[in-house]
Amino acid sequence: MIISTSDANSPSRPQPKPAKRIMRSRSQWEALLEEFNAGELTKAAFCKKHRIATSSLYRWQQILSQGAGDTDFIDVTEPLSITPAPPPVHECDNNWQVELALGAGIVLRLRTV
Repeated sequence: MIISTSDANSPSRPQPKPAKRIMRSRSQWEALLEEFNAGELTKAAFCKKHRIATSSLYRWQQILSQGAGDTDFIDVTEPLSITPAPPPVHECDNNWQVELALGAGIVLRLRTV
């Protein structure tokens, strides 16, 4: 077996470090997508130019195309339900330190051990 000295896996040749992942904010993604939509580059060319994964571009297009009301988040500053939570199943377990009525009959109870 002959191994070429120009072999990319040769231990004598240093390997390039992988690019570090850049964490972008929502506003940075909005600006990138505005630039992409205003430009003439294909998705692949745009992503290569900005060193981003095409899957990330697709994902952020999907996230930002949804309306503000279409999120999976619940605003917990507003009351979720005006109906009182049902009493606990076990009457002996009333030592709750935190009890959150999440609505639809769902109650989250927390206590220390």
